[in-house]
Amino acid sequence: MWRNATAVVTALALTALLAGSASGGLGESASGKNRAGNRLYEKEKYDEALEQYRAAQVLAPELYQLFFNAGDALYRKGDLENAVREFAKAAASPDAALSADASYNAGNALLGMGQAEQAIGAYTNALKKDPGHQDAKHNRELALQLLQQQQQQQNQDQQQDQNQQNEQQNQDQQSQQDQQQQQDQQQQQQEQQSQAQDTGMSKEDAERLLDAVDEGERELQAELRAAQARKRTKVDKDW
Repeated sequence: MWRNATAVVTALALTALLAGSASGGLGESASGKNRAGNRLYEKEKYDEALEQYRAAQVLAPELYQLFFNAGDALYRKGDLENAVREFAKAAASPDAALSADASYNAGNALLGMGQAEQAIGAYTNALKKDPGHQDAKHNRELALQLLQQQQQQQNQDQQQDQNQQNEQQNQDQQSQQDQQQQQDQQQQQQEQQSQAQDTGMSKEDAERLLDAVDEGERELQAELRAAQARKRTKVDKDW
């Protein structure tokens, strides 16, 4: 629920407050600009209304209600950040009701910006000035729920980021291992090629040499078998 600015500051109340702090002409001018701003606000002409409230602030800067009205117009324009600033000024009012409503509206603006923690603080300030402020109580509970959701989402995002980092590290480690394995294989191939060059033989020559060795070994085995056969041969003599 929103506390409307024009419901807080009436022309009569403003004129009464001005009477004790400004000259009659000055008071009437500030009061007139405030009334003009209120009429424009009701027509949803928030830019023009804000101009009137600003002009009234120049003439009567001691009136906290004008800060409230300016904050209200800024809120309707969607300028939440500046609205919070105006409501903060209005919240300094010694009028407990005005201060509570200003803090409450500041909380709404902060909540609209997604700043749940700051909004909770504004609603709490409103309740300090007016413990029976039901709207502040209700919205404070909503802000607490939103803050909890934001914290849960933040934790989930952090966990997801950590998982992505771990996955990337594993991929990097696997890539390094693959690269090292490839380098080792290349090094082994280079060493084999170097050994072949040191012997002065090509691959084909080395293969022929091995074949020759195998053939020589087969011939030697054949001769040994033949010698053993001759040794076992029985010679029949003619007596």
